[in-house]
Amino acid sequence: MDPETNAERGMRGAAMVTAFLAAAATAGPTLSPATRAALGRATVQDYPLREEDGPDRDGDPVAMLSSALTDVYHHADGIQTPHGLLGAALMELSTTVSMVPVLQSLGDDGRPGILACTVAALLSYGDEHGVCVHEITDRAYAYWTEEVEEERFMRRRAERHTQ
Repeated sequence: MDPETNAERGMRGAAMVTAFLAAAATAGPTLSPATRAALGRATVQDYPLREEDGPDRDGDPVAMLSSALTDVYHHADGIQTPHGLLGAALMELSTTVSMVPVLQSLGDDGRPGILACTVAALLSYGDEHGVCVHEITDRAYAYWTEEVEEERFMRRRAERHTQ
């Protein structure tokens, strides 16, 4: 199997945001922790499991959720940094009002907020499974930085060979 590109991971992240928005459309104006976790579950329901994610969604939720979050980070590249998304997502977790309709009405200006809401839903889903938020976010950030750096290195290497 060919290695995945960061663009492919970003496309999977975009698909998860789309799944999140579809689920959020029916969630109602207030979000309990259980409702937010259900949004997270809907977000990853069609997420393609990878070998390291375990045999099913309950196999290793840390591996699956950190891989999914990495894909969202790749999708958000150029829109918002992982740290910015995480900070906004943690703030989102402390609210009960669904901001998704307002964010969607803002068009491109609302995109960073929608991404943060997606991250918050993933973290809430992990919390429902007893997973430490930091375990998911630390692993996802490490994956993302390694993959971004590898892509940058390979691009620079190719440039050197053409000079």
